Amino acid sequence: MLLEIQNLTKRFGGLTAVSNVSFGIERGEIIGIFGPNGSGKTTTLSLIAGILKPTSGAILWKGRDISTLTPFEVAQQGLVKTFQNPQLFPELTVVEHMRIACHLHIKRALGLGRLRTLFGGLPADLEQTLSRKIDEMLELCRLKGQRNDEAGALSYGGEKMLGVAMGMVCDPELLLLDEPASGLGHDEITNLDAVLRDLKSHGVTLCIIDHKVGFLGRLADRSIALHHGAVIATGTTADVLANDAVIAAYLGKKHA
Repeated sequence: MLLEIQNLTKRFGGLTAVSNVSFGIERGEIIGIFGPNGSGKTTTLSLIAGILKPTSGAILWKGRDISTLTPFEVAQQGLVKTFQNPQLFPELTVVEHMRIACHLHIKRALGLGRLRTLFGGLPADLEQTLSRKIDEMLELCRLKGQRNDEAGALSYGGEKMLGVAMGMVCDPELLLLDEPASGLGHDEITNLDAVLRDLKSHGVTLCIIDHKVGFLGRLADRSIALHHGAVIATGTTADVLANDAVIAAYLGKKHA
């Protein structure tokens, strides 16, 4: 098991945002997580990524509990999260954002020796490796033709795709995607679907939360439905969407 969540709980004062959530993710899977607003989806991903600390429970990455690690330490392990609204620098170009996202690769390669790059730049072989990786990820995410465009000139879909590309240049084994299809038009969602399938073919395991259940239904191998912070159904996406508890959570009991 690549990732195993055991009885994960997060409380904010008297509010329980995530309640005894348990599930696992195998290497190579695309897992979908969905539920109504306030169901605990984003909180669950933030707990896995180390952005929030659990009240109780365990987050096992390759058998090791990582629930006390910082977000940077979690990312170093190969578990990277993107955000629903990428926080980009509008005046920087696409390729400059990708260079910023290479910091994890540089740290892995140079350790404390990376401090010398402040004065002498990167070693030539590492510079070539990063340039090659950036080019590969921009092509994979359909951004190669916009590499020199400023982020402020990108469409909303382009901004989201840049967020994915920046996550990918960190060499993730598991990429956590927070509502990548929200706010996108039909053509942009079709492009996103193709990109995510290509990421899987490159050996990346994906965990995606989104309100667009049709998008997740086409993409995910398995799905997990949350409601009021608890798991109410797991299985194939078709089975989960047909579950009475899931229908009731979205549409009300009379529809179930």
